Amino acid sequence: MGDPETGAGPTSGPAAAGPAGTRELAGAGLAVVALCFGMNMLARGLGESFAVFLLPVTEDLGWSRGAFSSVYAIYMISQGLAAPLAGALFDRFGARAVWIPSLMLFGAGLMIASVMDALWMAVVGPGIMVGIGVAGTGMAIGAGLIARWFRAELTLAMAGAYAGLSVGMITVAPAAALVIETEGWRMAYRIMGLALLAAGPILLIALPWARIGAGRWPARRRPGGLFPPLRILRERAFLGLFVALSMTAVCTWSVLLQLVAYLTELGYSPLAAATAYGVVGGLSIVGILATGWLADRFGRRPVLTASFAMSGLGVVVLWALSAAPGMALLVAFIAIFGCNMGSRGPVVTALVARLYPDNVGAVFGMITIGLGLGSALGGFASGLLHDLTGGYGASFALAIAAAGLGLAPFWLVPSIGEDRRGALED
Repeated sequence: MGDPETGAGPTSGPAAAGPAGTRELAGAGLAVVALCFGMNMLARGLGESFAVFLLPVTEDLGWSRGAFSSVYAIYMISQGLAAPLAGALFDRFGARAVWIPSLMLFGAGLMIASVMDALWMAVVGPGIMVGIGVAGTGMAIGAGLIARWFRAELTLAMAGAYAGLSVGMITVAPAAALVIETEGWRMAYRIMGLALLAAGPILLIALPWARIGAGRWPARRRPGGLFPPLRILRERAFLGLFVALSMTAVCTWSVLLQLVAYLTELGYSPLAAATAYGVVGGLSIVGILATGWLADRFGRRPVLTASFAMSGLGVVVLWALSAAPGMALLVAFIAIFGCNMGSRGPVVTALVARLYPDNVGAVFGMITIGLGLGSALGGFASGLLHDLTGGYGASFALAIAAAGLGLAPFWLVPSIGEDRRGALED
């Protein structure tokens, strides 16, 4: 008998075989995807609302753009470094042991943000505490949990969970901007923090955690150590996915962290700029769902090549907006960049689940270090480059270069670029 919460144990019997003749993305499996969707919506929607607070916080407290951007870098580094531990703890102890404490830490970090008046408080609250909280509520746990419930529809299920990122951004960012305009940025942080602090106990009591952790296909064995074996971390497949996710993050956050400020400086109202930011995130649901589906049918390499190319094109269109501000170019940027943002995530996550079935949470957590470092680099560099140059062109050039580097592993490493599920390269 295995542990019903962690899912470790033998894989023979009905749980391993799954219900014959039924779709995986239905019933309990669909409910698990919905739960991961909701947690991802909270984690990324609240965590990535940082850009909406950039101008009001810096103007109110007299901080430089680079100083507050450095807090974002600390947030992403904290998220990246905490993700492997969160994933490893999930592999050993299950989702409840990670999700609930992470929600409480996340909420406490936002409460500190609501009263901060010194940079060190920003580093501790919205930086370190929120970063760790996001890591513990994000896809490092969702990926491992979904891998226990899905095989044939794995990529589509991962895409469904990732769609929470889109919904979180399109709802949280404009809502936060509205509260900031009417009540101030401190109240916006306070409302978000209290919501998370209330959610933790409710979920702890209300959810059937043993059933959620059991899955259809539990892990074949509980990992012997807390982190993945070193041999996995040396494989070209792992390193390729690490580089791809980190460069994707550089491309995304060297643009998005400054987007609200950039559009405001071009003459758009703060609420309109925040809404554009939210719509970009909301449209990512198109790319998230479509890329996973297309990659399964037409191959990862051509689909991801098109996806990275369109991200680069979106940045070019945004750059052109500075020379010719207008609704047409803004809508074009939102559509092109938004529909491709986040689209690589489900493909990478499904690859991890297929290549490393016994260490999904821990391996994806290690790869998420690349996501954290890339987001930190993109966010910090965008603020620094703005302070140094007085403009946004250097940040946009960085984003375009990162899109090319993110695509490269899928052409250079056959085990992740080609659609074969054979042995990994050592």
